[in-house]
Amino acid sequence: MNLEGSFTLIALMDGTTINGTLRVEGTPLVQRYNKGTAVFIPDFETLAENNRPTVVVILRDISDGSVLIPNTIEFRYNDLLLTFGSNGLSTNAGMVGYFKKVDAYSTTIGGDTYKVPALRVMKNLVPISGYDNDRITVSGTVEIGGSSIAFNALSKEVVIQESTGNQYDVLISNNKGSQLLLDGESLTETARVFKDGVEITDYTGFTFQWVKMLGAGDTNWGTSRTQAVSTSDVDNVLKLRCDVKKDGSLVASGYDEVTDFSDPYYTVIKITGISGNTVKKGETATVTPVAAKRSTGEEVPSLIKSWTFSLKDNAGAAFILTGKDSATFTGANATVTYEDMVRAKMGLSGSISGTA
Repeated sequence: MNLEGSFTLIALMDGTTINGTLRVEGTPLVQRYNKGTAVFIPDFETLAENNRPTVVVILRDISDGSVLIPNTIEFRYNDLLLTFGSNGLSTNAGMVGYFKKVDAYSTTIGGDTYKVPALRVMKNLVPISGYDNDRITVSGTVEIGGSSIAFNALSKEVVIQESTGNQYDVLISNNKGSQLLLDGESLTETARVFKDGVEITDYTGFTFQWVKMLGAGDTNWGTSRTQAVSTSDVDNVLKLRCDVKKDGSLVASGYDEVTDFSDPYYTVIKITGISGNTVKKGETATVTPVAAKRSTGEEVPSLIKSWTFSLKDNAGAAFILTGKDSATFTGANATVTYEDMVRAKMGLSGSISGTA
């Protein structure tokens, strides 16, 4: 028995009952600026509305993979709760009209069309970003079995960078909403490459390297622009990356996380020692994985005998915690201090592998 899990301290979701993901459709959630000017790349306000970055909320019952529709939802830009008028546009001071709440956005999950909540970027974000990366966070409740269940801290990073020209971004998408429901099922990931905010159509000179980001470390995979992922590739959760090169030089990487709901067990990631989803000055977070039965949610601590952690900093580089000799290590848990977070450039992500 093998299990995989993953976590980020700045984007942790409550995974005990609900599996949640935020999928970006349209163009990537990336905007660059020419220093000292009002030139933004891409200029979101000149794009057709359906091509603007749209953050789509996808929730599934972790026991059977069924799609859940929130009955209440909140969107935050950084820590600010967004408010909306009757036309769906944001009304916050300094952010009037910057975002649009779409209550019934049409998206395809597993070949079926669902109406789910989404948040669309309507204006250029650089003016309100402070010229550094920001974060869109979603929380709310869903109804399961007559009870209202909270989900929280599903997050997507908003990348704000100074433009140096000829910059690339990668958006990974698949045909099944990053979820596999039945044993033997598969999906196809596709890497879409954007240059200065415009999707390219000529892939001459581009090469692709897909990577499995496992608790035991990164493992190279396929080298096509598309990559098939089946249940046999996924031990509960598979975090994957596509590195894109142009004429031999790395230009950008894209990420996705696939969940296999046919696995009888899943990994619960428990984080203690902090309030909310961020590590503050003076705090230490303890990350503890535990196996649980998918059918009942019952935790089975004795199932997994050894957990292996593999950590990366906010820039995607291997990161060594204080007191560890390597970015990859085994143990029952991982402790992360605020000082570790500072060294990790204020963001830390991890892949976790469990072996029975």
